[in-house]
Amino acid sequence: MSCPAAYTRDDHPYCPANPGDSRSPCPALNALANHGYLPHDGRNLTASQLAHAIQEVYGLSPVFATFLAYGGVARCGTHGKLDLHELAAHNVVEHDGSLVHADAGKGEKYAPTNVDPVLLRQLLDTSPKDYLSLKDLTQAQVTRQAASPPLHSLQSLVSKGELDLIMEVFGVRGSEGASQSLIPDEALGDELVVPKSFLEQWLGQEKLPDGWQGHSHQTGFREIIAGVRSISKAEGEETPREVTL
Repeated sequence: MSCPAAYTRDDHPYCPANPGDSRSPCPALNALANHGYLPHDGRNLTASQLAHAIQEVYGLSPVFATFLAYGGVARCGTHGKLDLHELAAHNVVEHDGSLVHADAGKGEKYAPTNVDPVLLRQLLDTSPKDYLSLKDLTQAQVTRQAASPPLHSLQSLVSKGELDLIMEVFGVRGSEGASQSLIPDEALGDELVVPKSFLEQWLGQEKLPDGWQGHSHQTGFREIIAGVRSISKAEGEETPREVTL
């Protein structure tokens, strides 16, 4: 499939999914398929392929990448292979309360894999600024999960880990973001924030964001555990905000 030059990112151009391609509720994996780090059709993937791609692009440590990849294939795949849509099996790895995906319908075996534009807008509207801080993202997650069926303890832990990965991978220091024209507020200093433009592209289009310089550090279990603890603490200080759709 050929892609318009405007979508080119080095030697991995962005090519949206074709009809019949397999995609998951996970924007991280869908973006990898859309950019060719994984086979574009998203089918018959091995754990080794998944681990290599998420380690290369998102900077996960070899141990953490291997844990996620082999765990996902073991839980959702068949005979050691995985089609991305199999990760949508409800309440296996997927869970309700996703930031940008609707909850699974009652009795449905699979959750939606398409991004819900209303939920994406709700997330972006958490703050009037051009970026979201950890506090903003935590507020958004508290609000979203308050409108969904309750999560059990493991799902809650996973959702916090997912939120921390957004900060680990796409977070920029305020001063750096201002110098790169990603955010306008130089007063942020060293606070870690995520430009909304990154979220619009990565979550909304399942595309690696324009202007993203790639991962700045390796993320492993230690970083995720620390991040989950910070989010857990922040959640205790937040209440669901009123949302007008």
